[in-house]
Amino acid sequence: MTDRIRIGVAGLGAVAQSVHLPLIARRWDLFDLVAVTDLSATLREQIGDQYGVDPKRQHASYEDMLAAGGLDGVLILTSGSHGTPALQAIDAGIAVFCEKPIAFSRAEIDRIIEAEARVGRPMLLLAYMKEYDPALQRLREALPELDDIRYAEVEVLHPSAPSQLAFSNLRPPARDIAAEALAPLIARDALALDAAIGADAPADFRRLYTDVIIGSLIHDISALRSLVGPIGEIDSVRQWDNDSGPGSLEVSGVVGRARLNLHWHYLPDYPAYHETITLHHAKGSLQLEFAAPYLLNAPTELRIVRRDGVGESRRVVRDVTEAFENELVAFHRLVTAGVAAPTTAREGSLDLAVAQRIARVLGSSSSIPVAGEALDA
Repeated sequence: MTDRIRIGVAGLGAVAQSVHLPLIARRWDLFDLVAVTDLSATLREQIGDQYGVDPKRQHASYEDMLAAGGLDGVLILTSGSHGTPALQAIDAGIAVFCEKPIAFSRAEIDRIIEAEARVGRPMLLLAYMKEYDPALQRLREALPELDDIRYAEVEVLHPSAPSQLAFSNLRPPARDIAAEALAPLIARDALALDAAIGADAPADFRRLYTDVIIGSLIHDISALRSLVGPIGEIDSVRQWDNDSGPGSLEVSGVVGRARLNLHWHYLPDYPAYHETITLHHAKGSLQLEFAAPYLLNAPTELRIVRRDGVGESRRVVRDVTEAFENELVAFHRLVTAGVAAPTTAREGSLDLAVAQRIARVLGSSSSIPVAGEALDA
């Protein structure tokens, strides 16, 4: 195999157009984009032509793209659960770069892990870009002994997606997706969701689980796991101001030996995306402030506060290295050298169990019926 690997991209929506495809083009030394697929014929043609993909490799379905062969890896950037498409690729001997959510249910992830065991080598990178952020890696190096961490806090102020992506000059939303192509995917995701949190939860609660808990908060769940270990006990989960949209969510619990409070607020007209992770310990504080996730090479800021004599020192570290690019480089290593990624299906399963516990505790406090895997997460 040459240094360049042949890849296909499944799903040509916002994250593909604003992040992954521009970075694939930038890293021409590592990747050869040879195939794309999307349910929209318009997007397949427009974006396939833009990136020089042979019209014969602009596929109408994911299955067609895999069956055509000639791929070393595939980027799964579609909406919905990625459990089945990831499994299909691994069974075909094709490595997987898997955007979140890896799956709606842990049973789907178990099947992915079993498939990797059959192949006998690591085959999946879970694209949690925060774990590839140089600022998070610097924070990990600066951490004191884990027993020293007293309190962890996460705050996310989340504007609407259109306001976050206004700068991206995205293609117009697809209007040509056939209902008969979409219906089986919706049905498949519904069954996975039933397995995860039960079939009787109301529609808005199911959307909260898919769109917020495993669609947004999962990044902070994974980042905390990377830094101090998985979130453990969850004491309470509250949701409010959710008459239109997801509103606000507050999670209180324990991570490592520290208390944790996680605050997520959907504020459609807020002026800018805002996200911080703060760790307080006996001798100081460490804080990450993330830029909007679609802004390439916008540095995450790491602030380190320490004692300095009778006063304090404050250090700020910024690195413009792009986390999304780092994870693509890690995927290249996975394919060419078999180097397991820092974020595998096993980490995805740990994080999904936390997400299901959050759903269970919120359901219990809100008299919402929750069943399935969430009951023993």
